Amino acid sequence: MTPQETLANLGLAQATVATLATVMVVGLGFLHRPSRAALLWSLAFVLAMASTWVSVAGSVMGEEAVRRAGLGLMLGAPALIWSGFRARRDARALPWIAVAQSVATAAAFVAATEPRAYGMTFRVAFLGAAVFAGLTIAETRRAADRMERLVLPLTIVSAGFVALAGGIVVAGLALPSNVGDLYLPRILNSLAMLVYLVCATVSVLYLTSVSPVGTSSAISWPQFTVTATDRLARARRSRETSWAVLAIRLDDPEQIRSTIGESGWNRIVSTFETVVARALPAEADLGRPARGRLVAVVCRPGPVLREHVRQLLRRVTEVDAADWVDVHFSASIGWVPAEAADYDLTELVRLAEDAAVTASGLGGDRWERLRA
Repeated sequence: MTPQETLANLGLAQATVATLATVMVVGLGFLHRPSRAALLWSLAFVLAMASTWVSVAGSVMGEEAVRRAGLGLMLGAPALIWSGFRARRDARALPWIAVAQSVATAAAFVAATEPRAYGMTFRVAFLGAAVFAGLTIAETRRAADRMERLVLPLTIVSAGFVALAGGIVVAGLALPSNVGDLYLPRILNSLAMLVYLVCATVSVLYLTSVSPVGTSSAISWPQFTVTATDRLARARRSRETSWAVLAIRLDDPEQIRSTIGESGWNRIVSTFETVVARALPAEADLGRPARGRLVAVVCRPGPVLREHVRQLLRRVTEVDAADWVDVHFSASIGWVPAEAADYDLTELVRLAEDAAVTASGLGGDRWERLRA
């Protein structure tokens, strides 16, 4: 197999993997648990997918400028991955750096027509992308879930990315380059990006759809059930009496939905979940049995939890409704101490939901507490 055929096959494999990775990250990550970090990571994969297909199209058509432009655009993806980690810890994400890097790299690749100039431009651009892979390692080390096994693939492949980029630049400086000398770096670049895409997909899917760190919304109901059941079982064995289950629901959801439409409803639900997560203690477990309804397992003495509940109700009523005329937002809460049902999550959720329905029937914007 000739080097050109090898590169063509790697490019097609890269495009295929990038497409599948994009579908998974957007569908299983961003849409499942929207956040700014998930959005930036999704954009990184969209960029990688689009750029690889542009590069493949350029190779098929025999248009070297198009192929180079696609390759240059793809080298901005690691910067978007880094931006996502910054957004996850509420720092300035700086996504414009990725945009500038993609455009500048693509333009430089197209403009560098002389073989030796293109060779060095290619190596420097690859090193530039590796810089952000290195910065990503630093960001993962700052994350609370940095020791989780599914974060390691991205950390390891980023370190390999940096090492490979350094080796390519050193080789370019030590040895004279011509067109033939670029085949090996191009093959290594294609393999590196292929491995990077796979490892980044594994870690990003964990960070966006599984890890509870850095999120301001509820987790999936099956995951919540497992976590909350285990937590309540341990509380029962320890005879801890400050545990409670809260069922929290938006009042008049059908009326709100029909008034503001599906798109507006989705935005309100996301805002509602964020408000609830910020009003309750940081260690509270939040699950979403349905859109517009949440269940929380909290450990706080009654008077302290009462203040959290009051604050939650007030924050829901303060949700900005400027975009929707004649819409008032409020919530109803059912509150059940864990010992009221012997720490059984299923029964506690049922009792809390019944109490929330009662509170809603009494006019909403209130809580109903079941005594133990």
